[in-house]
Amino acid sequence: MFVFKDWRKSMIEIDWKKDYKGEFVCPECNTLGMVHRGFHKLNNKRQFFCRSCRKLLSESFSINIKAVEDPVNLGVVWYTNHRYKDFSCQKCEDNNIFFTGIQSSKKRFQCKSCKKYHFDFCTLNVNVISRFRGSLLPSTIFNFSDDNWDLRAINPNFDQRDIAHSTANFSSIKPDWFKQEAKKHIYHLCKAGQSNTFGTIKHHLSALRIFSRYLSQTNITGFDQINRSIILDYLAKEQKVTKDKLGGLRSFFTAGTIRGWFTIDQDIIRDEDYPKRRRGNPDPLSDVVREQIEQNLHMLPDPIVRMWLVCFFAAMRPSELALLKKDCLVQEGQHWKLVWQRKKTKDYHEIPISRTIAKVVQEQQEYINNLWGDEWDYLFCHYHGLSEVHLSQPKLKPIRKVIPQSRNPLVTVINCLIKSENILDENGQLAEFTPKLLRPTRLTQLFEQGHDLAVVSAWAGHKHFATTSTYYTEVSCDLMEREAGHIQQALVNSDGHRLPYESLPKSFWEKPQAHKLELSGTHINTPIYGYCGLDLDQDCDKFRACYTCQSFVAVPEKLPQYLKVRDELRGKEAKALASGQDVLVEQFSRQADQLDKIIASLQEAA
Repeated sequence: MFVFKDWRKSMIEIDWKKDYKGEFVCPECNTLGMVHRGFHKLNNKRQFFCRSCRKLLSESFSINIKAVEDPVNLGVVWYTNHRYKDFSCQKCEDNNIFFTGIQSSKKRFQCKSCKKYHFDFCTLNVNVISRFRGSLLPSTIFNFSDDNWDLRAINPNFDQRDIAHSTANFSSIKPDWFKQEAKKHIYHLCKAGQSNTFGTIKHHLSALRIFSRYLSQTNITGFDQINRSIILDYLAKEQKVTKDKLGGLRSFFTAGTIRGWFTIDQDIIRDEDYPKRRRGNPDPLSDVVREQIEQNLHMLPDPIVRMWLVCFFAAMRPSELALLKKDCLVQEGQHWKLVWQRKKTKDYHEIPISRTIAKVVQEQQEYINNLWGDEWDYLFCHYHGLSEVHLSQPKLKPIRKVIPQSRNPLVTVINCLIKSENILDENGQLAEFTPKLLRPTRLTQLFEQGHDLAVVSAWAGHKHFATTSTYYTEVSCDLMEREAGHIQQALVNSDGHRLPYESLPKSFWEKPQAHKLELSGTHINTPIYGYCGLDLDQDCDKFRACYTCQSFVAVPEKLPQYLKVRDELRGKEAKALASGQDVLVEQFSRQADQLDKIIASLQEAA
């Protein structure tokens, strides 16, 4: 993370005037420029002078310089609020790093430019080692009595993207009687392949760890003391109650009672204890942001661009893109399609794709095969050397690892593009991006392009239309205005008066096709064009006399047909009048008069 040079000096070796000239920040004016002026005669404290604001400040009382011994490197002393010029920030790459102290035996630094905190070393767990090694470590031998478990040793059928959650630590779970049953529960969850993800198991473990802290604080000594009142007290003391906290605990109580580990009332946690679930409307990228990103994709490395194109076109979830296999491209005659297995729904999904997207996939297949051939099964891979400031990504290095949930290269590079090109949203704020936005953005785009909701839902692979319409397709203000304008101009009743859209039955909004009238005429009957505004289950007493019915709905696109029908009715009226057929004269005349009103209203609106 940092570049280490000859800055490791003890207190005796430091030449304050030479080595630390202008390296401290003045608390008065917040600028660099503090110089050492020696020691105070009375309290023997170091004094510093700020050349910017001309203030003379004492070491301990004013600028809070504190010497801290390195817990690992004996003889090395660090100083708080001191800038280390040889260090660079991993995020913004600026040389503005300050030492802030020791936390959990790790030296803590802060970049004053971007405010990000850094640690000088990290815990060497499976996730960290595999990240820098570029491949997975073999699983360790499982021992139930250990407090650190490698879950892969229990269930080797894990998702490579789940490597970050493949360890379970029980050392912080107290008391021991609770820890033993917690271990049994996690073991059975892992053995059963709960949701086929270690992430779910870690959520359960977290819920048990939090509850164990409550048990220790309240001095509860056994399961026989855990009752409904204990749970209510626990929920009252928790600052935030989540679905995961309650769900993991409820699952533990249920499983333990069924398997005979202990006995807990199954009504101890109830449905009403769960917080209300609030699922918001879709929040896709606006067209303004998406178009700016797409216009600048050429500035990014080709593999990252291909990630965007495939993920957006197919409306994939981030996990689906990460686990997309190389053999996902299928050709059937002149047509192409993408086929992939979905982790969330555990099924195979396919969509038709254009030749352009097929070519993108083929280029990515060639790129991956040139790197590792048959040694890598996935279409995309992870990368080291990701930069948050350089669009060209000069240090980008592919590694044989599936795209992780954190430090996703697509997120890093697109956000780098947003900052570099100052891509703003419609509110003038710097745009935000995560891969989860691509799915609702694509589905909303398909919907606004005029595709039927059934097509959009099939593209998404949803079982229910409501899922697509509620959570993945946003009706934009532009679309609302466009549709509202169209509706206001379109709906006219048989008297030529505007018909409020909301006055029509609900079935008309949901399935207007069911109300459509498209009846051709004969030499006796009159052709009918438009819509019927009656409820679908309501009887009609004016069949074939729709133009005189108050429930008739006329639309502007049928204006040429209305003109033609009106002229035909006037012709029939004249013939009936010449033949003395008064009944037909009345029938044809009334329909023609109503059509005159409809035509006049539609022509006026146009």
